[in-house]
Amino acid sequence: MSPWRKLITLAPDLAAKVRAMRPPKLRVVADGRVLYWALAVPSEEDLEAHAAWPGQNAPSLEAWLVERLAFLEEGWPEVKEVELIGVWAGAPPRLEPIARARVKRREEVGA
Repeated sequence: MSPWRKLITLAPDLAAKVRAMRPPKLRVVADGRVLYWALAVPSEEDLEAHAAWPGQNAPSLEAWLVERLAFLEEGWPEVKEVELIGVWAGAPPRLEPIARARVKRREEVGA
């Protein structure tokens, strides 16, 4: 299972953790490369209001996380590790890990 899929399956727990931590932004790092420096975390009220319009399908923080992770998975399907990091303003910004998922290496079978 890809690290993206692992995080997507954990979306309810991720959403709960993001709600509890309340980071204004998320940083997404894949295989040590930053894919998003500061992805703004929308409020749940904004998500609900936005979802009221036709074609908008992320009425919750959980759905928004799944949508963003699936989008990133399309662009970087082969990554081995993905990290989500909370970002708060400051100089330097405050960074706190939220989640990390990685592909487990398969053990080699001896001949």
